[in-house]
Amino acid sequence: MDVDWVRETLTLLLYILPAMAANGTPVVARRYYGRGHPIDCGLRFIDGRRLLGDGKTWEGFIAGMLASLITGVVIYLALLGLDLEYLYYAVLSGFGALMGDIMGSFVKRRLGIERGGRAPVLDQLDFYAGALVVLWVAGVRYNIVSVLSVGAIILMLHIATNRIAYLLGLKEVPW
Repeated sequence: MDVDWVRETLTLLLYILPAMAANGTPVVARRYYGRGHPIDCGLRFIDGRRLLGDGKTWEGFIAGMLASLITGVVIYLALLGLDLEYLYYAVLSGFGALMGDIMGSFVKRRLGIERGGRAPVLDQLDFYAGALVVLWVAGVRYNIVSVLSVGAIILMLHIATNRIAYLLGLKEVPW
């Protein structure tokens, strides 16, 4: 087994863990803050459909950002060999994840897919793509093998955690 590939994949996973926390937190937090205030303020795009819909709220965004910061702090403290700069990347990773998820909602609305409607791959990986883009712009470099490896892990975890959230009544649909 190529040690560099494993090391680079684990490093990318450390950068993406805060994004995963940011992506999953709004679903759980919604139980506590209720419906929330939609980011799009009810605005409609030129196609007459909502920009994002009621599922993307300011409360969820803030909760997701806090989750990425907390996750980054926990990872930083657990792995003392990390540079303090990691916390900066943890927050950026969470921001990218939330923006990727928002863009995924925008695309789904343009395709006529309503909130809760199914969009395979987009539903599972939009946040990952957003985090990757923001991290890349910030100077974090990774290779395609690591991106695909972490993507496969995320895809499996996303499917499992969404089904669990559905069974616990945290989500209306199992995807």
